[in-house]
Amino acid sequence: MKEKTHNPRLSLLMLLALLAGSMSFARAQSGPMTLQQCIQYGLTKNKGVLKSKLEIDRADEKRAETRSEYLPQVNGTISFQDNLKLQTSILPGELIGQPGTQVPVQFGTKYNTSAGVDAKQVIYNQSLIYAMRLTRENFKVSEINARKTEEQLIYDIAGAYYSAQISFTQKKLVESNLAQIDSLYKITQIQFENDAAKQLDLDKLTVNKTNLQTELITSTSSYEKQLLLLKYYMGMPLDGAIEVTEINTKEQQPAAIVDMNSLYNTDLELIQAQREIYTVTLKQIRAGYLPSLSLSFQSSVQNMQNDLRMFNKDAQWFPTSYLGLNLSIPIFDGLAKNSRVKQTKIQIEQSVLEEEYLTENLKMQRENANNNLKANQAALTSQQSNIELAQRVYAVTQAQFVGGIATVTDLVNAETSLRDAQTNYLKALVQVKLGELDLIKSTGNIGTLK
Repeated sequence: MKEKTHNPRLSLLMLLALLAGSMSFARAQSGPMTLQQCIQYGLTKNKGVLKSKLEIDRADEKRAETRSEYLPQVNGTISFQDNLKLQTSILPGELIGQPGTQVPVQFGTKYNTSAGVDAKQVIYNQSLIYAMRLTRENFKVSEINARKTEEQLIYDIAGAYYSAQISFTQKKLVESNLAQIDSLYKITQIQFENDAAKQLDLDKLTVNKTNLQTELITSTSSYEKQLLLLKYYMGMPLDGAIEVTEINTKEQQPAAIVDMNSLYNTDLELIQAQREIYTVTLKQIRAGYLPSLSLSFQSSVQNMQNDLRMFNKDAQWFPTSYLGLNLSIPIFDGLAKNSRVKQTKIQIEQSVLEEEYLTENLKMQRENANNNLKANQAALTSQQSNIELAQRVYAVTQAQFVGGIATVTDLVNAETSLRDAQTNYLKALVQVKLGELDLIKSTGNIGTLK
């Protein structure tokens, strides 16, 4: 090979080729969706959220159904009876002048028709009063479950969104590195043609280029998988088009945590609401020992004859009606209510223990999430410094390569170090984002992402 000499024209061509290949991976995308937009979309389209809202509607209708039991109950009745064989009664013969005998007699008519209306109104029933209160508590449970479903959806969408952002950023980095390697290959090809480079240099660049092409395929596939998962959580058709915003790797703002000491959690709220249901149920069972009072009314007309001309103008209809006050007094039920009281008391005790256990678990989750986030943030800061150093080393090596001082091997090594630093930085970044998400969830602030 000829002795290497500095060629200004060749250096200028190499510099232009490098500038053309060094495109930023932070390109503006057409219509990317922000995290908040994805969450709002999911809250209106996700099947699980829609189902939980329907459950609230069902609980509300159940509440109305129970309340209706304290309103007047009115029924209309119509009865038609064909006495195929009239019942026979035995009368003493003294009634017809035949003392000492028994005379069979049939009473009644072949056809009996009646029509009427009856009504019942509960005046006092303590068990029913507590039943209405139970439906209100169950309605609250449905609302809490709906919030829990929404919070889990926000967590899932945020996790998928952050992962998609990282995959997208990784993909753009690989594309940028691939463009630079391609430019380096073209420059080295020019050098080779001018006897300023070896075939080995071209082979090294070819290996690096092939590795990057494979990495691009992998990162593209990973990005597409994350988009599919994101669309699944959002309730978006899987064949729909969606893009995410690119992470600004230079300006990372931590997610909002309203109260670091908060232990609010829908699971905890559910336990407390369920215990309230047990408490009301206990009162309802005990109310079963109390008397209940109701008012009843019935009014009807009756027709009795031996033919079917009951609607003729000469047909006779006999009215009847009554108004009653009914008092029901429980006396003995075989100790069934006593057993139900004991069972409900046990459920209340279990609920208290469950709340205490969950509270300690939430404290542990919060502390672990906080400690993990601090460790991940420290790792991210370290990787940020490392990537800045790798970028400076690569820039110097690149300039030396253009000036004919550094070899292709030096440049490839610098490029590989930069790529490793980029990968490690993105790994640390995704751990920070997911760590923030876990801390937000453990402190009950997941709703701030909406």
